[in-house]
Amino acid sequence: MSAIGDFAVKQKGFNDRMDAALAGLASDVAILNATIAELQNTSGAITPEDQALLDQLESWGDAFAAKLEALDSLTPPVPPIG
Repeated sequence: MSAIGDFAVKQKGFNDRMDAALAGLASDVAILNATIAELQNTSGAITPEDQALLDQLESWGDAFAAKLEALDSLTPPVPPIG
């Protein structure tokens, strides 16, 4: 296989990883939005269930930020020189 062919295989692998990461993040956003909507539809004082949802949102937010940081740190393969 040529250097360009080898690179194309590596790049496809990288692109597949990026696609999977982005799909996972989109799913995370949908879950966060659904949970926020659930909280917004509650009325009155914060119940223990509401507090559990808030705690869950905080945990998910931390995990989501870590995933974004990991996605940001991904580096594509270096193209062949020459």
